[in-house]
Amino acid sequence: MNPHDTALLERAFAEAEKGEWLWTAPNPRVGALALQNGHVVGFGYHQRFAQAHAEEAALIDAGASDGERARRNCVDEIVVTLEPCSARGGVKKRRPCVEWILEAGIQRVVVGAVDPDPRHAGKGLEQLRAAGVEVVLGAGQARFEQQNPAFLAALQHPARPWVLLKWAATLDGRTAAQSGDSQWITGAPARLEVHQLRALGHAVMAGKGTVQHDNPRLTARDALGHYNPKVARVLVGAAATITPAAALLQDACPRIWIERPATTLPSWATQLDHVMEVDCDADGQFHLEMALQKLSSDFQIGRLLVEGGARLHGSLLAAGLADALVRYEAPLLLGGGRGAVEGQGVAHPRQGWHLHSEERQQLGVDLRRAFLIQNAS
Repeated sequence: MNPHDTALLERAFAEAEKGEWLWTAPNPRVGALALQNGHVVGFGYHQRFAQAHAEEAALIDAGASDGERARRNCVDEIVVTLEPCSARGGVKKRRPCVEWILEAGIQRVVVGAVDPDPRHAGKGLEQLRAAGVEVVLGAGQARFEQQNPAFLAALQHPARPWVLLKWAATLDGRTAAQSGDSQWITGAPARLEVHQLRALGHAVMAGKGTVQHDNPRLTARDALGHYNPKVARVLVGAAATITPAAALLQDACPRIWIERPATTLPSWATQLDHVMEVDCDADGQFHLEMALQKLSSDFQIGRLLVEGGARLHGSLLAAGLADALVRYEAPLLLGGGRGAVEGQGVAHPRQGWHLHSEERQQLGVDLRRAFLIQNAS
């Protein structure tokens, strides 16, 4: 790789830095540049899960995102921090980036790192070379891995979704007052971002206590206020706790009810979208790993936002099934009430769940803090 390629690849890594793992995981943070005659004519990075990948974004920025514009020779080269994806199907929703590159008529691709996923590693490069594209592989593997702890951790459990715990809490760690009332701990900007996090993923999960006490809708809306009807609601052990008037049942968003085998369901159960029977362990608790694996294999759910309650958060943590958490912290004290996580906990602080790779954002008076969980399996 020549010095010009090295400098361009560094600029592509700078593009990747614009992304946040909170919005991209379990996808990686990737940056790309589109070039014509050696000059950069388009910039792109992967901003959000299930949205345009870096290569697609750079091509759109350069005006070479379709076959008609490709024939005008808008772009002849692309520089990207990670090997372009080549797979279809499963939880993947986007068109493979290799196809975007070939359709745009690109003749040369500079790549910073080979895909660490053993299921795809090298296949995108092979497809490009087979199509006659010149492929130059740079020395960016370590840099890519340093930028992508969330993506690398997600590769360790390909059979289940990436799991993000979410809660809103006061400064003294309370998610609801002693009465159980939690509306509203945080302000409108924080609540809007929560809706955007819901809309980003494939599903939102809640436990029996949250469904029973809060009567949530768990709907998702985007930045423009449009509701996303494709985001599924996953309810754990909750079907017998609600009535037909429950907020969850008042729209067409898909619902997945996780229940014990042979559970007697309400008379309106025939109206449910899906009932997933999951066995329990010796303590009578749902086998959550089995449930997550079924959500992945049967419903192609790759990113799951868990919104409580505290027992469900604690169970997922204890089972090593939580990958990250996002907390919305309000400048408020309640002096009592509910906490965000319940369970047996640990005997000593050194046994606790260590958090890292913080991403934070001020949202009005509230503070959003997101962390990766070090010892998630």
